[in-house]
Amino acid sequence: MKLVGIRPGEEKLAFLLFGYFFLITTPHTVIKALRTTDLLVKMGAGALPLAYLSAAVVTGLVVVFHSKIQSKISIRILIIASLVFFAVSGLALQFILQTETGRRSALLPYIYWVWAAVLIVVLITHFWMTVNEIFNPREAKRLIAFISSGGILGGILGGLLAGVLTRANQAGLLLPLACALLLACIFVVQAVFRDRQRLPVIAKPVPPGKVQPEASKVGFKDSFDAVRKNSYLVLIAAVVAIGVIVSTLIEFQFFSAASERYERANEMQAFFGFFFAGLTVFAFFLNAFLTGNFIKKLGVKLTVLLTPAVLLLCSVGVLIAPFGLIPALIIKGGDESLAFSLNQTVREILYIPVASALKFKAKPFIDMFISRAAKVVAAIILLVFALVLNKDVDYLTPIFDPGLAKQLSWMAIAFLIAWGVFSLRIGREYVDTINRSIKLKWDRVDQSVMEQIDVDSAKEIFDAVESRNRSAVLYAMHVFDLLQRDKLTPEIKNMISEKAGEVRVSSISDLFNAEGAPGVPETDEDIRQEDLVTDIREIMSLDAYQKLMEGHAGKVLAESQKSEVEKMELAKAIGLMSPDAPLTDRLVTLIDDHSPDVSGYALKSAARLKKQNYLPAIIRKLGNPLTREDAASALHKYGPAAMPALEGSLTDSRQDLNLRKAVVETLARIGTKEAAFALARELDQGRGELDPEIIDALDRIRTQKGDVQLPARSAKRKTLSLVHRYCRIFLDIQDLGPGEDIETARRRMERELEILFSDIFKLLGLYYPQEEIRKAYQNIETGTRNSIAYAIELLDNTLKRDIRDVIIPLVEDLSPSERRRSFQKILKNSP
Repeated sequence: MKLVGIRPGEEKLAFLLFGYFFLITTPHTVIKALRTTDLLVKMGAGALPLAYLSAAVVTGLVVVFHSKIQSKISIRILIIASLVFFAVSGLALQFILQTETGRRSALLPYIYWVWAAVLIVVLITHFWMTVNEIFNPREAKRLIAFISSGGILGGILGGLLAGVLTRANQAGLLLPLACALLLACIFVVQAVFRDRQRLPVIAKPVPPGKVQPEASKVGFKDSFDAVRKNSYLVLIAAVVAIGVIVSTLIEFQFFSAASERYERANEMQAFFGFFFAGLTVFAFFLNAFLTGNFIKKLGVKLTVLLTPAVLLLCSVGVLIAPFGLIPALIIKGGDESLAFSLNQTVREILYIPVASALKFKAKPFIDMFISRAAKVVAAIILLVFALVLNKDVDYLTPIFDPGLAKQLSWMAIAFLIAWGVFSLRIGREYVDTINRSIKLKWDRVDQSVMEQIDVDSAKEIFDAVESRNRSAVLYAMHVFDLLQRDKLTPEIKNMISEKAGEVRVSSISDLFNAEGAPGVPETDEDIRQEDLVTDIREIMSLDAYQKLMEGHAGKVLAESQKSEVEKMELAKAIGLMSPDAPLTDRLVTLIDDHSPDVSGYALKSAARLKKQNYLPAIIRKLGNPLTREDAASALHKYGPAAMPALEGSLTDSRQDLNLRKAVVETLARIGTKEAAFALARELDQGRGELDPEIIDALDRIRTQKGDVQLPARSAKRKTLSLVHRYCRIFLDIQDLGPGEDIETARRRMERELEILFSDIFKLLGLYYPQEEIRKAYQNIETGTRNSIAYAIELLDNTLKRDIRDVIIPLVEDLSPSERRRSFQKILKNSP
């Protein structure tokens, strides 16, 4: 079971779906050989355009009917009713064919063709609707190759039956045998729906007398609107339509060549039977050994391009080589084998991200109506092509020149180029649809705080209020500071004043009450604030004031018994001066003061003055938990000017580790490109003791400043390094034995795995779209079963191969033994 991707609990359902597909593709292949031979022998290749046109029109009517009834009965009943109808009608058709008269001969081949076309479309659509409802993207990628193999084996058996029985002159048994297989399929369908208890039925039956709420919303127009209004579904419809047109043109070329080669019905029917069998053998090996690998290695975005690329090369080959059965057989073989394997598998995967209710409306419409409408377009192209290039053709009984069939390759090439363009778009849209299917569950806490709270303003208000309990001078300077920066709004005044007039702005005159100081005039509320600020600045710039403050500072700093409040007043006063003032050099002493409060005021003043000689002292204060926040805030305000000093401390392994961690936090606050690259260099070249802090800092920069280009190369190297470490720790845990000490070690190692897992995703967010990576991580950690599957699918289509191959095993739902083998392989392949 492991070989084919089936996990415990999935065996029964997987084999039932395998059998379901087998039992509809076997009769499908038999009927395809019968109806093709019947039409070509009786009417010739020239009848194909009219057959295509008739089948498309009738199938369109069936789609309308199907849209009306699919909301009124369960999908199980709908499938069973279809199987019964086609089995019974097939037997009736067999009776009519055996007793047909000359009058019916011209019409019956078309009826047979149309009946077979409707059968193929309806039964295949019902099957894939069921598969899409049962599996999420990850399950589909694992199991669709196996389930599709049932259809491919059915095609092999059907082709062999058609060829062998025809050669044995028992062709009359083929259609009854196909009908018997359709009836047998009913029992398998019943079992499938009994086994899928974990998911709701696609459309539940409506009890008598009650109206299903959604029923009135599902119909042909509603299905059309569902596709028209969804850009992703429009792209799927376009790819399906172009694929049908190209396949029809290629099929016409092939049938034309076969019609020229074989004249007898038995020979042609046997050829088609063995050809379809051989074709599906090739498709089986392609599906079993390449389809899954293509999807796994290339992802859906690139795999969708393979079919148009291969057919484009084949069409060019048909143009170059002499037209005959061999070139037509090769291009038809490529088209059919890819349609049965790669193309079908990828197309069904494309539907999986679509919401269930929307898919229920859109998928039958696209697979049945759009594909049939494309057949109409192809038929019209064939008719017009013949009329334009062959003037003697009678469109009522057309006879095509094989040379004209070759020229159809030009038309096929034009459509294949369009197919490639749409495939590129749908690959990108597929990832976007997966992305929209999962939600971001939380934001970084620091980001939320920064967005909702003006931390600096709140801190200034708090400091102003708190300073009133220390001294009126200190409080007055706070008020003046707010005033001169135009931040003393009426609201802030109310917040920092216990009552009106308790402390007036004029109290700042206390600063100048020392002998010889110039006086400050008494102020009242009528004095303009701008005038007051101008007057005080002029006073502070006077030489007399500077000389006075120099003497006062010398006394405060020289006398150890001076109170902290006086030092705080001095530090605040220096911060209000010009950076060129002589007294500002005294601030370094206050920054280094043993008192956290004094140092805090000095750090705030240093942040305002931004003098380079303060930086070593400020950085030293990062090592003290009591002054760390003020020091980090000051350095943040320095911005790029602080970068050389900060990077020097970051890379100096002799520095205290806590100080270096604080440097990392400060660089994250600065958040410039230079800060990010300084962190990245340490992440790449450092010894690893700061890795968690640096990774979180880079993630913070990426989150808050998405326009900052981060160094992807070093982040990628570190990602691989952490993945290898994660794998080693996981394997070490698996090797642990019993014991209390062992359990303690196990818990510690499991906690380390959690941290590593988080850090790996933070690193991925540095060089891939961060929101997509965060969505994936959050849903893998806390999501539902389906959201986890979508998250992994998003990663699978976002990450490049070298990273994807080591990340997916970390998140995929694997058994312990499978995970162990995957991790051992990762470590073995590590450089």
